[in-house]
Amino acid sequence: MKIGLFVFLAMLPFAAWSQLNYPTYSQLTAEIRDISTRSGAGAASIGKSFGGEAIPLIKIQAGQAAKPTLLVVAGIDGKHPAGILSAVELAKNILNLPKDSLAAVLRERSIWIVPILNPDAYKRNTASQIWLSGNARVIDNDRDGRLNEDPAQDLNGDGIISQMRVRRVSGKYLPDSGHPDYLVEADRGKGQQGIYDLYAEGRDVDQDGLFAEDGDGGVNINRNFTFDYRPFTVESGDYAASEPETRAIVDFIFDHPQIAAVLHFGLGNNLSEPETFDPRKAGERIIGSWSAKDVEVSKFVSSIYNRATSALGAAPKLAAQGGDFSNTAYYHHGKYSFATPVWWPSLQDSTKTKASAASKNGNDQFLQWATTNNVTGALLPWTKIKHPDFPEQEVEVGGVVDIFRNNPPKVFLQSATDAHTEFVLSLLNNMARLEFEPPVVTPLGDNIFRVDIRVVNTGMLSTYPEIADKIKHVSKMKAVCTLQKNQKFLSGKRLQLYPTLQGGSSQQFSWLIQGKGGVEITAGCPTAGEQTINVNL
Repeated sequence: MKIGLFVFLAMLPFAAWSQLNYPTYSQLTAEIRDISTRSGAGAASIGKSFGGEAIPLIKIQAGQAAKPTLLVVAGIDGKHPAGILSAVELAKNILNLPKDSLAAVLRERSIWIVPILNPDAYKRNTASQIWLSGNARVIDNDRDGRLNEDPAQDLNGDGIISQMRVRRVSGKYLPDSGHPDYLVEADRGKGQQGIYDLYAEGRDVDQDGLFAEDGDGGVNINRNFTFDYRPFTVESGDYAASEPETRAIVDFIFDHPQIAAVLHFGLGNNLSEPETFDPRKAGERIIGSWSAKDVEVSKFVSSIYNRATSALGAAPKLAAQGGDFSNTAYYHHGKYSFATPVWWPSLQDSTKTKASAASKNGNDQFLQWATTNNVTGALLPWTKIKHPDFPEQEVEVGGVVDIFRNNPPKVFLQSATDAHTEFVLSLLNNMARLEFEPPVVTPLGDNIFRVDIRVVNTGMLSTYPEIADKIKHVSKMKAVCTLQKNQKFLSGKRLQLYPTLQGGSSQQFSWLIQGKGGVEITAGCPTAGEQTINVNL
């Protein structure tokens, strides 16, 4: 009897984790290594985390030559492990394509996947019941000079960190009319009166009025990037790009100019609804809006995204936070940058009948999804506890287990990942593609020749975002004409740079050259492809 009780208590910390059925860190890294050994894939590391863990890269490509590349990044915020699993499954889905289909995809494109940018968080979180965003760095979240003095605490001993409600006359929350374990904010306009205050499960050890605000968790990498970085905020780090994980991905994108677009599997969404053009912000010294032409591309990408994911139901709006990766990739790297949570609570997930979905639980998608699908562990009954910070008040622990809001049990991820695989393949197919018309050589007499060559972007996306023409480090459209010693330019230069080429548009390169012989012309850009053509004069 004692042994059985001991085993039960020992297993409590892993109860919520086992309900999600996600792999441990060692299992995950082994799976990534296995994928990287398959035909068509390769392995690399873009750096190491603060805790010394390798940040893996899965390269899906044909050959070693640089080709226009789609970069998929996941596992930035530790509270979104679903993105990690989806990125791994995406790699499998692509490699499982029929050989001829995979060869067609990789003929002119490459797909690189960073499945877990913040390995410290996944390693720590899967070894405990507490889900936190940051890496392994020890930080002072509430900036009171003390470290980790106010962690989340399992006050009722169920092995799970959930919510804590305190009954008060001045409370802002009341139980949902259809589900008493779910609290909603009272609507004063409808004559509703709140009866509870709501907190994270924990204590106010330092008596600053905050609960569970300063424990393990480190720097949230998705608040540590350079665009709109917000200093002195929780989990943002001491300064922009202070973390090795941040610098690793920033340097990696800078060092690989062939990366044409970035897709973030994370807690953001600019795909179900496209970006919008704000002329005021677009004209400011620090640009804060996608350009007008880039917004048109965003609209097109959004249309193919919504088509691919229509069976998943309406995706939630998730506004970008300051210092996030996706905005930095666009505004500071000059890359098309898209973000999606991959999965969201929707009644499309339900295996029940439509009648059961039409419950009286109100309009909250998460509540309806959790109850309709009987998701074990997502919503807990309230249990009374004695709380030292509220000695004379009624305190209960239970309600929502927050990790489930954006991370379902593994079984729910498959359909979402399949839909996003379809989107990724469609995005690759619509990326910029340069096709070169045969050069036209016109003799003008006296060994003078006019050389014209036209390139057409047959893709739907431009060769790179319009904003990149304002960023000096981005490799622009170019034409390089190399002459022999007996030749010289009468018009035109050896190197000519041009702005981005919109989808369906063309660009003509021209030179006036004196002297017979061979001429070598290289035209294009890394994000859309380059081609070398030899012309005999």
